[in-house]
Amino acid sequence: MRKLLLISVLISSVLLCAAEDSSKYPMTITDSLGRNVTIDVPVERIVVLNSDAAEAVAILGCTDKIVGVSDTVKNKEYYFPQLKNAQLVGTWKEPDYEMIAEIAKKGDTIVPNILVITYTSPGKPYGTEEAAKKLTPFNIKVVGLDLYKPETMRSEILTLGRILDREEEARKYVEWYEKVTDEVEYAVKDKAVPKVYAESTSKGGFYTTHGPGSGVDQLISIARGHNIAGDLKEAYPVVDWEWVVSRNPDIIIKKVSYTDRTPYPFGWERPPSSDSVKLENILNEIISRPGSESINAVKNNRVYLMNWEITAGLDDVVGLAYMAKMLHPEIGLDPESVYREYLQMLGVEYPKNRIFVYPEI
Repeated sequence: MRKLLLISVLISSVLLCAAEDSSKYPMTITDSLGRNVTIDVPVERIVVLNSDAAEAVAILGCTDKIVGVSDTVKNKEYYFPQLKNAQLVGTWKEPDYEMIAEIAKKGDTIVPNILVITYTSPGKPYGTEEAAKKLTPFNIKVVGLDLYKPETMRSEILTLGRILDREEEARKYVEWYEKVTDEVEYAVKDKAVPKVYAESTSKGGFYTTHGPGSGVDQLISIARGHNIAGDLKEAYPVVDWEWVVSRNPDIIIKKVSYTDRTPYPFGWERPPSSDSVKLENILNEIISRPGSESINAVKNNRVYLMNWEITAGLDDVVGLAYMAKMLHPEIGLDPESVYREYLQMLGVEYPKNRIFVYPEI
C-alpha cells in the first residue's frame, strides 16, 4: 500500500512539474537589442555564434543542448572539450545561416525548439538583425545577448537563465560575479587613480584601443583606473603612438592572443618557455616605439601583456581581478583563486604551469 501511495505521489509530482513547465510558454523576453522575442516551446537545441554565448550556456549547465557552434568555440577546446565534434556553422564574423536552417530541420520540417544566440552588433553580418532577417522565415528564434560587458552581464545571464529554464543557476553565477566585483571595489576604493592605456591590435603604426562603451573600458573604471581613451567617441578607436605618448599613461596593458594557433592555447607556459620568449619580444616592441622612454609606464616598468581570454565574456570578472592587481599591486586580491572558482563552475580544471599576465604580478 505504501509503495502504491509513493508511486501515486511521484506521478502527481511529475505531472505537476510538467504543468508548471508548460505554463511558462509562450514566454516573451526582451533581448539586449531591445527586441521582444517570444519563445513558444522549451528550448532543446541551441546554436551559439560566438564563444561568449557558449560560455554562458555552459555556465548554466546546458552544453548538451548546443548543436551548432562558431569557429571560435571549436578552437577553445580548453573551455568546451565536449563541443569538439559539434556542427560548425561558419565563423563568428560570417555565420552560415543556410547551415543553421539545415540543422533546425527534422525531416523536411523545422522543429521550433531551436534558439540562436548572437551578439547584438547592429549592421554587422553576425549581428542580431541580420541573423533574425535570415532565420525568422524558418521559424528559428534569434536572441541578441552581448555577454561581454560588465554593465549588462548580470541582466543578460538572468535573461538567458529564464529562456533556458536555468534561473537558479543564473542567480548563483550573478551572486558570485557580484561578490568578486564587490571585493575588487573594496580593495581599490581608497587608491590613487592611475592613467591606463589598453591596446588590442596594431597595424602600420596605428593601434586599436578601448574607448567608452567597451568592456575593457568598464573593467578599467571598476579597477579604479582612468582610461586615457575614455573620452574618445568610439568604443574601439584607432590611435597613433604620438597620441599615446602625449597622454603619458602610468600603465600600459596590451591584450595578446595567439589565434594563429588552433586550437587556441590556454594561457601561456610559465617562463622560461617558448611562450615567454614571444611575450618578451612583444614587450620589447612596445617599449622601443618612438618616444616610449618618456612614458611613465615604461620608465616605471609597468607595461603588461594580458591574455585575451579573460578580458571579455563571462570570465571578464577574472580579468577585473588581474587588472586591479596590475593597477594596484599592493592590494591583497588573489586573481588566480578567482579564476579557479570560475573554472570550477564551468567544469574545467585550472591549467598547470600556465600564466595569464606577463610579467607576472
